[in-house]
Amino acid sequence: MQSAAVVALALLESASAFTAPSTPMRSVSRASATMFSEGDLGVLPPLGVFDPLGLIETRDMRRYEIMEIKHGRAAMLGFLHVIAIEAGVRVPGYLSTSQNLKFSDVPAGCFASLEAVPTAGWLQIMLTTCMMET
Repeated sequence: MQSAAVVALALLESASAFTAPSTPMRSVSRASATMFSEGDLGVLPPLGVFDPLGLIETRDMRRYEIMEIKHGRAAMLGFLHVIAIEAGVRVPGYLSTSQNLKFSDVPAGCFASLEAVPTAGWLQIMLTTCMMET
């Protein structure tokens, strides 16, 4: 009975970590960038915009937002690829016809699959990635 009470108190205490603070935060005067206001994305009280080197004023933030969305989507696709490979899903056909290497021949492990891809394949991957980034 006592251990159930301890577990309940521990769960109650950990749940309070996700609630808002009971005392209102005092406002802090700060010298923030003029292009951002309090309700914008990335503006967090009490710091505001964290940009100690002043790089935001000289850069196009919309481009960075678009790139962040694109990289997030690429990361999600990569994660789904790892899950599919571990589940045994294989694409039919050849990865390299000159080396007679099929997609089904590539092992499922992380480092083993990296070593199985030929150098020309990695160069193609890097070239395609660089072309997509510009």
